[in-house]
Parts: sequence; C-alpha cells; structure tokens
Amino acid sequence: MEARDLLLEIGVEELPTSLIGTIFQELEEKSKKAFSEARIKYTHLWVWGTPRRMVVYVEGLEGKQAPLFTEIKGPAKKVGMADDGTWLPPALAFARSQGIDPAQLFVKETEKGVYIFGRKEEEGKPTIQILPHLLPELIASLEFPRTMLWGEGDFRFVRPIRWVVALFGEEEVRFPVAGVWASRQSFGHRFRSPLPVTIPSASLYRSSLQEAGVIVDPKERRRRIEECLEREASLLRGHWLRDEALIEEVTFLVEYPEAVTGRFDTRYLELPPQVLITVMKHHQKYFACVDDQGKLLPYFLVILNRSRDNAQKIIHGNERVLRARLEDALFFFKEDRKKTLAERVGLLEGIVFQEDLGTMREKTDRLVRISRYLARTFKLDEEETASLERAAFLSKADLVSEMVKEFPELQGYMGKVYALLDGEKEEVALAIEESYFPLPGKDNYPETLPGAVLALADKMDTLVSSFALGRVPSGSFDPLGLRRMAQGIVDILLHRRFYVNLSEWIRLNLELLEEQEFIQASSQIIDGVREFILNRFRFRLLAEGVNYSVINAVLATAVDDVYEAFGRIEFLDELLKKEKGFLSEVVTGFTRAKNISRNFSEMGEIRPELFREEAERELYEHLIKLRDEFTWRIRHGEYRQAVKSFAGLLPVLNTFFDKVLVMCEEEALRKNRLLLMREVVNMWEDFANLSLLVVEGA
Repeated sequence: MEARDLLLEIGVEELPTSLIGTIFQELEEKSKKAFSEARIKYTHLWVWGTPRRMVVYVEGLEGKQAPLFTEIKGPAKKVGMADDGTWLPPALAFARSQGIDPAQLFVKETEKGVYIFGRKEEEGKPTIQILPHLLPELIASLEFPRTMLWGEGDFRFVRPIRWVVALFGEEEVRFPVAGVWASRQSFGHRFRSPLPVTIPSASLYRSSLQEAGVIVDPKERRRRIEECLEREASLLRGHWLRDEALIEEVTFLVEYPEAVTGRFDTRYLELPPQVLITVMKHHQKYFACVDDQGKLLPYFLVILNRSRDNAQKIIHGNERVLRARLEDALFFFKEDRKKTLAERVGLLEGIVFQEDLGTMREKTDRLVRISRYLARTFKLDEEETASLERAAFLSKADLVSEMVKEFPELQGYMGKVYALLDGEKEEVALAIEESYFPLPGKDNYPETLPGAVLALADKMDTLVSSFALGRVPSGSFDPLGLRRMAQGIVDILLHRRFYVNLSEWIRLNLELLEEQEFIQASSQIIDGVREFILNRFRFRLLAEGVNYSVINAVLATAVDDVYEAFGRIEFLDELLKKEKGFLSEVVTGFTRAKNISRNFSEMGEIRPELFREEAERELYEHLIKLRDEFTWRIRHGEYRQAVKSFAGLLPVLNTFFDKVLVMCEEEALRKNRLLLMREVVNMWEDFANLSLLVVEGA
C-alpha cells in the first residue's frame, strides 16, 4: 500500500496566545509518539496552526503498519532439541500450537535456563483502519492547564471544538470527537471567507485555506508580518522596532496579517521612550517606529486580522485608544516628578515584600548592608562603593511611583529615569535599572560594576528570604521565579568573574533577616540555598555542552565558589577533549587508589618504619615531596602544572600497585598501606573526584 499524506485539523474557538506554544509542542510530541507506537512510518511531520485551528500534517505516511515480531517462549532446550540440533516432538508441538513455522524456532538463554523460542510475525493492518482510533485518542490525550466543558457531553478541551478535518490522501477518516464528526469540511478566515471550505485532499489543504484567507503555517504568517511592517515603516522613512516576543504573539493573533500605520501627538514624545514602547506593546500590541538615529517617531504600526482596505475607521479607533493610554502615562509622569526618589523611600513601609518577611523598606535596609559586604568582597573602590550604596538605598523607591503602579514592567527603568531627573550620578541611576538584570529571556547583563553587585544582592536576598520560610520551588511550581533568580546569580558571577564564598554570603543575609526578627538562621537554610544555586550552575554547564562527568567530578567536592569551580570544570573539560590519553592515565591511578581505600575510615598517621617493600617507601617519599607543591598549585588555580606534577607520580604509583599487596593479612601493615592510598586520594579532595570522570575512547 502506497504512502499518502495525512491531514488532521482541529477547529476551535480562539486559542489563548499564552498557551499556543506549549499546545503545539505537546501536539507534535504526542503525534510522533502515537505513530511510533502504532508502527506507522512517515517521511516528515509538521504542526501548524492559527488562533482558530490546530493542525497535524504528516508527509509520506505509510499505507500499512509495519509487521509486529514477537518472541514466544516454549519448552526447555533439553526436552525440545536433540544433540544433533534437530527439533524433538515437544518443540514441534509448541510450534503447531502457536502457528509458527519450525524454521522460526531458535534457542535463547534466560535467567531460568536455556529455552526454545518461536518468532511470530503479525502482519500490520492498513493505516486507514488504524487512523479512526488513533486520531481521536491523540486529540483526547492533549493536556492543558485550563480546560472547558461545553454542550451536553463531558469532553474537556482547551476551547470548544467546532470542526475536525481528517484526510488520508483524498480519503476521509471518519470518527467522532466531542460530538463533532471528522470530515473534509474546514472553515476559512472569519472575515475574509467565513463560509465552509471543502478540502479535496491533504496535499491541497494549505492552498485551499490560502484561497479562503488563511495562512496556516506560522512561519509563513510571521514572514508576512515582517514584510508588512517593513513596508509601512519604509513609507515613514523609519524602521519598526523589532521585538521577538511581540512578533511571536501577534503571529498567533491573526490568520492572514496586514499592517496599517497610526499616529500620536508629538507632545507624548516627552515621555521616556520605554514608557511609550511599553504602552504600545504590552497594552495594545503595537509596534513602535524609530528614525535612523533610533529616536522614536510619533507613529505606531498595527497588525490587522483583516484587509487594510477601508481601514481608516480602525486606525482612528486605535489612535483614540492609544491617546487615552498615553494621556494617563503623561499624567502619572508629571505627578511622580513632584517627589524625588529619596523622598519615596520612606513610603516603601507601605509595600509588603513577602508575607511574614516585612516591607520593601526593610528589604532596602538589607540591600544596603549586603551591598557593602559585597563591595569589600569584590574590591570596589571608594567611589564605586558610594554609588553602590546609594543605588541600593534608592533601588525600590520607584515601586511607589504612579507610573510603576500602572505599568509594573517598568520597575527599575523608571527608577533610572527618575534618578537622573533628580540629579543622581549616572552610575547610581544605571545600577538601579541593572539590579533587575538579566531580564527573563535576555542576556542583558549589568554593564556597571555597582549594577552587577546590586543585582546579586537583590537576587540573593529574595532567594534566602524565600528559603528561610520554606518557599522552595517544587516541580514546575515556582511563582516567585526563584530559579530565574538563582540563574541570574550564576550568570552574573561567571560573566563578571567574581569569586565569592556562597555560604558566607548566605549566612550574612540570614543574620540580617534574624536581626529584623523575621526568621531564625540555620545551617540547613545555608546548605539548601547553596545547593539550589549550584543546581542552576549545573543546568547552565550542561546547556553549554560541558561533559556531564566533568561537572559531576568537580561538584562532588565541597564547592562554595561558583567561579572558582567553573575554572576547575573548564580546565578538566578542555583536558578531556584535547588530552584524553593523558587524562585517562591520571584518572586510572587515582581511581585505583580510591577504590582500594573506599571503605577505610580509620584515623592515623603513615608510619615509614612499617614499610617492607621498596615500592611503598618510594611512593611515600614522592608523596611527601609532591603534596605541598600540588596543593599550593590547586589552590592558586595552576591546574595544568598540578596535574602534570601528579602525572610524574604515576610510574611510582603503578609500581606500587604491581609490587605491593595493600589488603594483606597483617593488620598494622594493611592499615599503613591504606593510609598511603588515602593520602593519594586526599591530594585531590579540593579539586575533583576523578573516579567520576568518564574517559571514553582513550
């Protein structure tokens, strides 16, 4: 049976744009899994969609399932097979009972002995017989955070299902789902072509819908949106302000995009640029326009889900809505200017930080003191420290501004704007904004040193405060964004190459919370926060392609400094890539010593007078000469020299393994040799547990 294309279209009421990405990803994963489990091969599978339809398109779907081969256990070999290899009656009887050709019998060893098995082939069914069951099960398997119940049935879905199209080539696949029977009837664009559309075959689906005013492929819709925006902006002799998140969102708000241009009064340009952009983007889904110098123009671009013909009324309506929003913003801006940021700090006593953790004013006090500690740790000069402390004091003051109350996404940015207008130093103003960096989904690290340190202080305080009250993320539940906070700490520490003792930093934060009588400090909280941060460190390293065993080896030691640990990981990962054979020898020597002494926990000093073999005396002497130099080099980051010096010990260590029996019967001698092995292992305790390294193909 020849392969054909398959189309499944689920027509629904408008999907929530916030869920579309997740929905389409799940639909793709479950579709691939369904065809795999059904043993139906295909050439390619796509998931497309618009706000009103979810589409699975499968190219080259085989017309028949692959055969199913099963192995059936029969009698034991000793009763079913003769010495010369011929089948005895018990084996032949087993084959007849299972409908298996004796040629398909074979012998296989199991945990319970050697048995005769038969290989049975079950012929695959035609795909057209499988699809009426597979497709409705696929639809029903989709999961959503919120579902709806409609009509008389009990079928729940993200939005009510209004139609279903299912075609295998030109052939309809008939099945019911949520009271709707699958057919070849789809629907076009709600405004351009609202009548039913008959789809002749799966291969003609996209062209049929395009004629009905629907671009079903999101990539094509996005491309058209960008072309429309480019056209409108060029007419203004400007440029549209690219915003990936906004493009993605409007792509799933329309089925056939068009763009028009609106205008606003130039007096609104006295507002800070980001305020204008935020009002246009977050509240109206408009794109801003800028000139060649990047200055905002008094225009905005609107993506329509209809023709631009006779769109003047729509443009005027959008201009009226935007004018009202900008008028509000201008009023808030002027009201906020009646007080300085410093005058607003006291008002933070009226804003709760977290339940049972006091106010933002108390958080501000902690930020100032933590910043002072970090300034000493990172060796900021006097001027930088003064700017940092001032920024920490003012960093949350914009939360009580009218502008941020109305547009919370502007916190930090408005702090910077108001600080500059108040005459604060530029470094102070920038640090206020940068304390929120990096923003979700962006790599915008703080550019100023005070900004980087304040961002670290702020994130750690939120993290420690939350952990102190047991508000720890669980699974995907992370309402406070603590994983993002911890990731931000890791990213800034690595970006800035900051060395800092995590436990000491966390302890100070806890002591300040205890001083304010919010919590009682404990070592468990310190350990919990540190491990949480190190887990985000691990996550980043894996995402960057660092070898997992290198990460495990280093993080198995007592890590308390992210950047210091990064240096060890970076060195070992490079060594693993470029000098695998050399590293393998080092790892083998270490691992043999570690395995021998693994269960040895007795205390004591190595006693040279107990040595009986020249090999153990020679190993001890080399260790004494090497130990202090090796430790010093490790602690000062001279890893290559340290590892090479240890490599010089390997011939002596290998001779020891060849000539000396460590686990001898004489207790004192055995203990002395185990202490010698443990000394070899302990040299590495501050660097990595080399036994966890996986050196393949050395």
